Amino acid sequence: MTEPRAETVLRFANAISRGDLDSALEVCHPDIEFLSVLAVSGRAYVGHAGIRQYFQDVASAWAEWRVEVHRAAPLSDGRAVIVMTMHVRGKESGAILAERTAHIWTIEDGLLLRNEPIRRAEMELLDQGS
Repeated sequence: MTEPRAETVLRFANAISRGDLDSALEVCHPDIEFLSVLAVSGRAYVGHAGIRQYFQDVASAWAEWRVEVHRAAPLSDGRAVIVMTMHVRGKESGAILAERTAHIWTIEDGLLLRNEPIRRAEMELLDQGS
């Protein structure tokens, strides 16, 4: 059985891959602050209204948006981490992009409250420092 914090971040990633807004909202705290590495606006999406806007932004920019999860795990400080590759295809250009990233999530009341995205280059720097 998957640990509850890891399960929560997995449910959100899977909902994004399916384009399932309702399932995504089920695991989001009402005060969520979500930063996406490949978001259209480059700003935080705040609250459930923000998550709705995120799904609209994704649908407007990308013909395909899929999350390939490599690992999801609880952290000793109460947060959770998910390491993934986001695969997208531009709606207008058809350009394909894959970005490996991680998100460290703060979870409150079993729901996603805030994330800290870490891009691949940042992950490599962290790995070199250990």
